[in-house]
Amino acid sequence: MKISKTILISFTACALCMSNMLYAQNNSGRSQILFDAAEALGGLEAINAVENITLIGYGQRLYQYGGGGITASKDAPLKWQAVNDLRRVYDIENTRYQQLERRNFLFPFASSFGHNFALNNQVLDGEIAYDIRGESGNEQYSRQPEWNTNILTVDGAHMRRMWMMNNPIVALRTAMNESATLTNLRTIDDVDALDVTLPEGDEFTLAFNKDTHLPVWVSWASPHVNLGQIQLTTYFTGYAPFDDVLLPLGYNTKIDWRDHDFFKIYVDNYLINDDIADLQAPTNVRNSPSIEEFSTPEITTVLVGDGVWRLSTGTIVFEFSDHLTLFELGDPDGTAVIEAARRLVPGKPVTEVIISHAHFDHVRGIRDAVSEGLTVIGRRNNEGIIQEMVDRDAADYPDPLELNPMPLKYIPVDEHLRLQDSQMIVDVYWGRANTHMADAVFAHVPEQAIFVEGDMATAAEQWQFWGDNYLDNIEYYDLEVEFIAPVHMPVMTHEAVVQMVGEGVQRARELCAAELAKGNYFAGCPIQSKRF
Repeated sequence: MKISKTILISFTACALCMSNMLYAQNNSGRSQILFDAAEALGGLEAINAVENITLIGYGQRLYQYGGGGITASKDAPLKWQAVNDLRRVYDIENTRYQQLERRNFLFPFASSFGHNFALNNQVLDGEIAYDIRGESGNEQYSRQPEWNTNILTVDGAHMRRMWMMNNPIVALRTAMNESATLTNLRTIDDVDALDVTLPEGDEFTLAFNKDTHLPVWVSWASPHVNLGQIQLTTYFTGYAPFDDVLLPLGYNTKIDWRDHDFFKIYVDNYLINDDIADLQAPTNVRNSPSIEEFSTPEITTVLVGDGVWRLSTGTIVFEFSDHLTLFELGDPDGTAVIEAARRLVPGKPVTEVIISHAHFDHVRGIRDAVSEGLTVIGRRNNEGIIQEMVDRDAADYPDPLELNPMPLKYIPVDEHLRLQDSQMIVDVYWGRANTHMADAVFAHVPEQAIFVEGDMATAAEQWQFWGDNYLDNIEYYDLEVEFIAPVHMPVMTHEAVVQMVGEGVQRARELCAAELAKGNYFAGCPIQSKRF
């Protein structure tokens, strides 16, 4: 996906200062709403005296925006991430912002990075976003792009600027600056709302309670690789006094994808005008080139068999007599993947893409594929969620599907679908009884004994929580397998996969025992396996 709209924000320190001489008279009615809110939060003088705020608490993040459930059904239970050691530092005086938190998946995951509570340290210094990795004097700094829509969270400089607006005092002081443009004063669901446009073009909507005048929510849009674009709205609840101002005890950010709760923050405390770290971007970061968005690295190719290739994105390419079929796109930029596949066999069009299951890391690039006219092949129960993705508008951040609308063409798989011509046979089977995803398919090339899959055996190497599933499906369908071409891992022999799975089951059992010894009933334990 390529984003065609780029907005750069460069707040200066004065951009968050306030003045009693704000706005021309045509803005006077709107500005009064802001001054009423300032009084409700503690008074103009009190909020103007706030130089920095540190929020301390904990939270929960929705896994993959709700696109990581056991099925694609709207009624499926959602997976969550615990967010502990959460801090938000709003350096208003210097127009800087810091997000710190440690995350843990609240479901069995195949690798320790999902469960190790590693510190996420993300900073915004004006227009520069950068990450700090490592702790205790071993920090490494890296500049981040303007836009980054990965499978776990929307990020980048633009999003960090918007998260900074997720504090009512910061949002209010930003809106009260004379350089901000206020438009579209209106009533939405019994609250007063107005749009705030910053000089460089960023927009958000700020809403106020008609009776108390307190800010009640802030809302903004962001591009999204699976959904085109999303609207995020953070609700402020439970105002309480801290020093001389009022601040909320609860933040709940919702997205307009299935009306999901996306991110919840529960506040333990606020520190006002505390000693905070210097968040200025280091010289090497400041001097590094600006990055518009994450781009697809050069795509390399490995030959798996006759007419079967694996791309470095995790995509498998099957060559038929007059067309190419892909097994997943594996990258946010689906167009780049399709182009790489076309270069393998010039003159043969890419016409189909098989998706193993509907988790958002396995349907990345699907909007690009539909815009190119590809037919999507997948488990019958996944058609609905793919249709929802395709139907979404992305008017503010147009992607290829927004620019070239095309209808979804979908071939459902129940138990088995054979794709065959004079050159190639590919069988697509239901991946039965996988506790990670109920509605999955895998592919098998019978003449070459190649098994193609995503997450059945190769979600990661470290732990195996559904270790029997790979062999169970081979046995059930009576398949011959010599090689496996996975989405997430390199091509391996069948024997190597079986060994990896068996060792992963044993490591998972050791993990369960260690956690149980601490009194922790770890998700996915005890390990269920009749084979290992």
